[in-house]
Amino acid sequence: MQPSAKKPPIIWINLLVLGIPPLVALTIVPWYGFTHGYDLYEWVWFLVLITFCEMSITAGYHRLWSHKAYQAHPILRFIFALGGACALQNNCMVWAADHRRHHRYVDDNEKDPYSAGLGFWYSHFGWMIREYDSTKEDLSNVGDLFKDPILVWQKKYYVHLTLLMNLGLPILIGYLHGDIWGSLLLLGFLRLVLSQHFTYLINSAAHMWGSRQYDPKQTARDNGFIAFLTYGEGYHNYHHTFAWDYRNGIKWYHYDPTKWLIKTCSWLKLTYNLRACSVWRQERARLDAQYHHALAKCEKVLHPAKWRQQLEAEYQKLTQTMNHWAEVRQQWYESKSRALHETLHEFDAEHLKQRYEELKIRLRTQRRSWENLLQHIAGNTLPQTA
Repeated sequence: MQPSAKKPPIIWINLLVLGIPPLVALTIVPWYGFTHGYDLYEWVWFLVLITFCEMSITAGYHRLWSHKAYQAHPILRFIFALGGACALQNNCMVWAADHRRHHRYVDDNEKDPYSAGLGFWYSHFGWMIREYDSTKEDLSNVGDLFKDPILVWQKKYYVHLTLLMNLGLPILIGYLHGDIWGSLLLLGFLRLVLSQHFTYLINSAAHMWGSRQYDPKQTARDNGFIAFLTYGEGYHNYHHTFAWDYRNGIKWYHYDPTKWLIKTCSWLKLTYNLRACSVWRQERARLDAQYHHALAKCEKVLHPAKWRQQLEAEYQKLTQTMNHWAEVRQQWYESKSRALHETLHEFDAEHLKQRYEELKIRLRTQRRSWENLLQHIAGNTLPQTA
């Protein structure tokens, strides 16, 4: 679907619902701030509600319902359903249906509802305000979600819930504080606009700027700044590679509050069956991406056959060690688990541990050699041989 001179009809209700709040946020919100001011009470509630909305989308709509990355207690699902209505991004069934199509047909301009191939504006906002074929409501891929009574209830009363959460709740908070207009503007309009457009950045900016170390063939990218704005959703290349992982940021230092929430709730028995990609699969994806990238570079240097031969040898050696490391690692973990229930021969357990540590050292050494080779390929000079 390429843009043409004759564009599809505008969906006026969407344009008004999505267009009026930004106008209010850019004009009346700052005017009221200059003339009347917002106090600490209102700013605290602003942070609470924007976090509530964003986490309901990231942990609820996205990782729980769209990707089945974990399971959640009905209490938590109910909270997420309310927060999703507060975020005003449609009911969860429609949201998940669009998102599952996005993953299935990513970068296909004909079938991806918000394909980044059609530009920043389209993927960020434009796809929602015209009757494009790829964005027509189709719930055929979310039959599983109709089994969740909370989502059925949310879909049935979605309009009522959005009015309650976006107007009723801010007005109530303002009434209790003595400033209804200030609360409505800050907690209603500004919070809504920021929470929506932070989420939209995942569809647009996260497909245009950042690194692609797991799957360079698609536009999804890892971007730490976007992760900061979106409660951890910015590690998007990883997510598109392993969409069923409850984490987006897999390193301990990755900013992913959604991951931390889901994990914390598992200790409270509110979430369970958390799905996570193994370190081996992560590293294999990174290695394969590096290999294919370097292989393409080999075609642009002198003596490409020599480069390819050396690259292939290092790749096979590292792959073999990585596979062996993963196998022994699994055996060692299983042996420790069995030891809780039965007596494991001390020599066997110690042998597995020793073998595992040896493979870790070998893997670390080969990785350094691999990285060195990649640097030499990038610099067009073969490394010195011993």
